[in-house]
Amino acid sequence: LAEAARDANDHRADEPYRKALIGIYARLAATLKAITGTEALRHAVAPSGPYSGPEAFLTDLRVIAASLGAHHGAVLVAERLAPLMRAVEVFGFHLATVDLRQNSDRHEAAVAELLKVARVVPDYAVLGEPDKQRVLLSVLADPRCLRIPHIAYGADTESELDIFAAARELRGQIGAQAIRHAIISHTESVSDLLEVLVLQKETGLMTGVLGDPGARAALVVVPLFETIGDLREAPGIMRAFFALPGIAALVQAMGAEQEVMLGYSDSNKDGGYFTSNWELYRASTALARLFSEELGVHLRLFHGRGGTVGRGGGPSYQAILAQPPGTVTGQIRLTEQGEVIASKYANPDIGRRNLETLVAATIEKTLLSTD
Repeated sequence: LAEAARDANDHRADEPYRKALIGIYARLAATLKAITGTEALRHAVAPSGPYSGPEAFLTDLRVIAASLGAHHGAVLVAERLAPLMRAVEVFGFHLATVDLRQNSDRHEAAVAELLKVARVVPDYAVLGEPDKQRVLLSVLADPRCLRIPHIAYGADTESELDIFAAARELRGQIGAQAIRHAIISHTESVSDLLEVLVLQKETGLMTGVLGDPGARAALVVVPLFETIGDLREAPGIMRAFFALPGIAALVQAMGAEQEVMLGYSDSNKDGGYFTSNWELYRASTALARLFSEELGVHLRLFHGRGGTVGRGGGPSYQAILAQPPGTVTGQIRLTEQGEVIASKYANPDIGRRNLETLVAATIEKTLLSTD
């Protein structure tokens, strides 16, 4: 690392750690320039190329940590280097992971136009659910793209394709953790999930074809079940989705993890407070049993809770402890919306306290939960 820094200053000839860190800083400065277009506050001693990703940066830090440990400097690692390494592991170059989210109707319209222009199906929207699944599976199993170069598509279709293309570009530039999930609002059927896989395939976010051992989708397809009817159908939709050829293998290859989002606000509007909470409880229990007993895939439930009681809001600690047994297995996702963000996180000390509350409740529910 010291040699790669290209630091020719004689005063640092016998300071390998300083030279190594100078080289790392130069690469970070180049990375900042490449990602944001802005210059670092302090110029690098010698120009260098950017990091390919946060893992490459972390590798350099681990080299320094290992060297310090081998040369009686381990005390410096715990106090100075380990916190930085942990920050890189958590935040990478992206700081916070962003989700894509769009209504299933918009996805369907975009896929319908792609199929129509490619002369595969003249009117995809009027097909029944079995026929939709058949068409989409055939597209996912075909290495050829539906999108035809130099053809002008509708503004909405172009917009959807551009969003997924931008996600691919940002993942390549900032890191795979920058964007990890594509949430489908108002999920009502299995075809809603397949359509997002098709859009990933059309924009380079899917490698290989469905059914191949090397098939991968960059973004986890996350259904959002919002109405009372959708919550009741959620287990059946997920069971049917995983029963399709190639889907279970695809999810396994992506880490054997599936996320499902549950809507509190719309279910409350649809069925009222009591019915909403009861159906959310039933759906959570049924989904947890399905994934643990039948599918062998780790399930993470994403709770779309709002600030007010009518949108599923309330004390976070009690809300997590009230989740059905087996649904909080070491992790949970939930939304913080509206005025709740300011009241919980505007002050750093209060924000830290709220995060501690969420972590404590998650640990307690995981360890003390009984079936």
